[in-house]
Amino acid sequence: MKKKIINLSDKVTRLLKKKSHLRDNDRRLTANIWWKSVSNPELLMFEDFINLYIDGKIPESDSITRCRRKIQEEIEELRGESWDLRHGLEDAVKKELKEIGSSI
Repeated sequence: MKKKIINLSDKVTRLLKKKSHLRDNDRRLTANIWWKSVSNPELLMFEDFINLYIDGKIPESDSITRCRRKIQEEIEELRGESWDLRHGLEDAVKKELKEIGSSI
């Protein structure tokens, strides 16, 4: 399991370095990881892709995005353009969630 996580982290890091447009787009990042995770993706039928996903032979999208967030937290130059914007809103979101929680 640990080896899978390290391998995925390496793949995500390489893609973020090579393709800066993926830094702010989790769907494109995930699609790139999935594309590179299968042999002959052009010939892959959707049912085959689903079976690979179900069998855990390609990474889950949650794992890919979690890796991206951790990498961007640690390596500033791999952050996307929207990183500062999202993190600038962090305090306001926390405050709003506390208010919602206290009203329940």
